[in-house]
Amino acid sequence: MRMIDRVRAGVQTLLHPDARVVGGLLCVAGLALVWLPHLWTGALGLELLAAAFWAWARAAQDRAEQLPRWTWLRRPALALWLAAAAQAAQAEAVSHGALPARLAVLLVWAQALGVVWAGLELLAALPLARPFSDRSGPLLAVGPWLPALLPSTGFVLLWRHVEHWTAVPEVRRVALILLIVTAVLATLRAFGRGRWVASLRWLIVADCVLASMLVALAVVPQEVSLMLWLAACGGRVALLAGELRAMAPRRMAASHLVWRLSGWISSICLSAPLLATLGFGPPGISSPWAAVPTAFAVALGAWVAIRRMVEAPERRAMVRRESAVSLSLVIAALTLATGPTALVMAWWAGFEFPWPLGLVAWLPAVGSGAIAWWLERHPISLSKASAEMARQREVARGLATVVFRAFMAVERRVVALLIRLGRGLLAPSRDLHTGDAQEYLLFLIGLSAVALFLPLLR
Repeated sequence: MRMIDRVRAGVQTLLHPDARVVGGLLCVAGLALVWLPHLWTGALGLELLAAAFWAWARAAQDRAEQLPRWTWLRRPALALWLAAAAQAAQAEAVSHGALPARLAVLLVWAQALGVVWAGLELLAALPLARPFSDRSGPLLAVGPWLPALLPSTGFVLLWRHVEHWTAVPEVRRVALILLIVTAVLATLRAFGRGRWVASLRWLIVADCVLASMLVALAVVPQEVSLMLWLAACGGRVALLAGELRAMAPRRMAASHLVWRLSGWISSICLSAPLLATLGFGPPGISSPWAAVPTAFAVALGAWVAIRRMVEAPERRAMVRRESAVSLSLVIAALTLATGPTALVMAWWAGFEFPWPLGLVAWLPAVGSGAIAWWLERHPISLSKASAEMARQREVARGLATVVFRAFMAVERRVVALLIRLGRGLLAPSRDLHTGDAQEYLLFLIGLSAVALFLPLLR
């Protein structure tokens, strides 16, 4: 009987698998396909990722709210399918030796736009999907950190297919502008959020955006940009996972110190070559106008990372026994060493900071983090002064939230205006027939008759 019950349970599991397991398998398979160097595998990977979120949303208790919340994940997949189709058409035309110049330019533009659309939307750099990091994922068990997968996937797409979207200078320039705006908005949102976990999710978005900007400039080898992204974003993802496990990284003084140092140094290593290139790079690449908002985003991100990560008090009656060197401490140490190692590799490959103006590129992250650390070590003891400081912090956070929401409202209005204009332009084509099948057939017959008589009217 026990054997029969086990067989029945196995058959029941195969016929009705757990949605969490199915979604996890789809997500892992999709992320593995995104890492492959082909556009069609990346598009298929995004389809699997969207299917994973759909499966999790279907199994959620509030499925009526979760299902429409994550339907936008199909758009990046469709954009990447467009790029893959353009690449396949280009390869087929080249193999047959018939590729007109205009068609070649059109296909290159299609590939660049498809890759950029998919990557920027996953990075929250487009108005249609910008606030997704404010929302928890559909899977309740890991919902708070599940949206961190999306900006990471967006960076991987832009990094893996950099030759497609940087081949068109206009597309690269527009993408760089959108990334700068997103970096400022992400750090403002991280500063405006009250909870450390919510701020950490937006810092992950900011790190992915800054790393994508470094990829767009192409001043360091791709391996170096990947290592800098792993140090900054990967460390924050590991920190977020630890935060959801009883705030483990902040429970011990040593772990808390190492994690703060690793996050700060990783941000410094990621932002320094980016700001040095934007501010003092060679002609054609440098953009001093873009260096100013980028420096503001870097400084604000470093401030939030240092100031908000405070040591968590121990509330457990019985403290668990842990090894002297925990896994969290090992990950923090690896993150701490990855950023400087990547900078050494960039220097070895030929990248150099301009002297002495290149030192300015280190100031936003170093100076902001140092001030935040000093204020924590030397708190103001007077009650009136501390109350005034607390009030000013609340006002600053409220102002950051107001700026973020105002920008979002303007974006929504612009998008709604463009949608109304598009519907107005397409209205005549919809009015050609009423939708009745017989009337539509008569319309096609009439159009065919006109096509037959047009040559006689020449």
